[in-house]
Amino acid sequence: MCFALAGMDDIVSKYARLKYVGEERYYEDVWRYVYWEVRKMANAKGWKSKDKNHTSEAFIVRLSELAVKESTMSDLCRKCNGKGYVSTGYTRIDCFSCDGSGALKRTEKFRARFMGLSPWGWRRQWRDRFRREVLGILDVFEYEIGYQLGKRL
Repeated sequence: MCFALAGMDDIVSKYARLKYVGEERYYEDVWRYVYWEVRKMANAKGWKSKDKNHTSEAFIVRLSELAVKESTMSDLCRKCNGKGYVSTGYTRIDCFSCDGSGALKRTEKFRARFMGLSPWGWRRQWRDRFRREVLGILDVFEYEIGYQLGKRL
């Protein structure tokens, strides 16, 4: 793994260490990179919103946080620790958070709430931008990691 990471850009290596090894010390570096990329994107594409707060610095910070956390977080449900059920002492019941799957659901409603928007506003103005453009920054990292690991095998 170290050999493969050595052939990557510094920020891609830090992203891989954050996501796959859990080295939290790289969170700030990865977040800062994503923040600057999103900020450049917002300026270049002229992202506008009826509500000025949605294109403010604080909004871009939060959007960058959402992207990095969503991309690097574990997919295990936190309520049941990935088991899919909660034990009450007498019986087991399906976890209400993950509907018994054990996997965390990342819904548009969660994203809207995280960003402080209504679900309708998120869907209408930000869902596609977030998926295509913001998460696209991290998709490039994933591609580079896959390429480097495949090249080394």
